[in-house]
Amino acid sequence: MSMNDTFREMQNFHRELVRFNENLRSSMNDLQKNHDQVSPLWQDDMRQEYDAQWREFDEIMKNYLKREAPAYSQFLNKKLQDLSRYLGRR
Repeated sequence: MSMNDTFREMQNFHRELVRFNENLRSSMNDLQKNHDQVSPLWQDDMRQEYDAQWREFDEIMKNYLKREAPAYSQFLNKKLQDLSRYLGRR
């Protein structure tokens, strides 16, 4: 695989990652709205177990969307800029 091929594949991966993160953010917003609607109605014994799992899941997803996703996207942007300069594309 040539460096030009690597560059194109990195660009494609970055675009797909951005699209994935946008879809994930939208899905999490929808899920949160549904969770908030059901929350006051559901008060049985299973609720405590669910709440513990939800909190852990919610924390992981928020961390990914707020910290990890932007950091990785910035990392890829930097690598793409470096590779672009190396290939003389600027």
